[in-house]
Amino acid sequence: MDKVITLTGAFKNAGDYLIGHRARALLAAHVNAEVIDVNRREITDESYELFNSARAVLLTGGPAYQEEIYPKVYGIDLSRINVPVMAYGLGWKGKLGQQPQDFRFSPAATNFVQAIHADQNRFSSARDHLTVSMLAANGVSNVQMTGCPAWYDESKLEQDYVFNPDIKRLVLSMPAVPQKQIPAIIRKLSKDFPRAERFISFQAGMRSAHPYWGQKYTEWNHKQLAYGRKHGFTPLDFESDFNAFQLFMSTVDFHVGYRVHSHIFTLSQRKTSMLIAEDSRGMGQVAAMGGTALSSLDSKRLIKRGIDELFDTRGASVEAAVRTMQTTHPKMLEFLAQI
Repeated sequence: MDKVITLTGAFKNAGDYLIGHRARALLAAHVNAEVIDVNRREITDESYELFNSARAVLLTGGPAYQEEIYPKVYGIDLSRINVPVMAYGLGWKGKLGQQPQDFRFSPAATNFVQAIHADQNRFSSARDHLTVSMLAANGVSNVQMTGCPAWYDESKLEQDYVFNPDIKRLVLSMPAVPQKQIPAIIRKLSKDFPRAERFISFQAGMRSAHPYWGQKYTEWNHKQLAYGRKHGFTPLDFESDFNAFQLFMSTVDFHVGYRVHSHIFTLSQRKTSMLIAEDSRGMGQVAAMGGTALSSLDSKRLIKRGIDELFDTRGASVEAAVRTMQTTHPKMLEFLAQI
């Protein structure tokens, strides 16, 4: 049986595991080949033998389009691979307010990105429109917006969103770095949903891995945890634990917070969610689904108003996002058909 390789990088963040899980599920359902996953940090000489025995190597998921996608994200030697290397659901990571047309890769990364797009008979899969625009500004045109693989729980694909005002369980997903709105959001959720079970989730763990401010951010996380406890919130740590993340997120009625894949998972289950974007990843996902994103630069008053509007409109933005996921799914299948 033919093989297809997914090259992924899930380490601490449960959301990264979700991307790989859903990406492989799509391949298993729509590509007649054995799917083998390789950790992008564990590539050896033997890995190249595996790559070259496969039908294709898929650079899979996450905010891989960074200034140094090569060699820092994907440190692979393309000259040693003689099968197609394709981008599968990759996204752009830029700063809030940065325009995609202003972003540039390093010279080595530019060569890498252009090399994996050299075959004009194929198109690559981008997870949002901002990524498509960024690539166009960097000389890449054979790319289409397929959505993130994490969008697609195909068992629920045909299911429409139905607004549920009766929130029994809600979760606030905590940001990657300290954000000033957190105490106000905690107070508002405890006031608006006094009878609901309330949780604070740390999708990548309470212990920050920031290279410079890790200890400071970890201390901040624990302060917010204590503040949340005072307002009836139970803390959850999903570091490197996709099963716990998936099982828990399947039970919530309402998600609000900063983690893109907590938002995406909730939408894929046709539940109510509101994302507060910390960078271009969040902005890109909301824009791709059709809507205006709140951001971590917004005031706490604007964030609280966003929660009110979500419920006043009976989840209109969620309904629009679900429709987009349904209508974009065929484009993802078109991408998979190329493999």
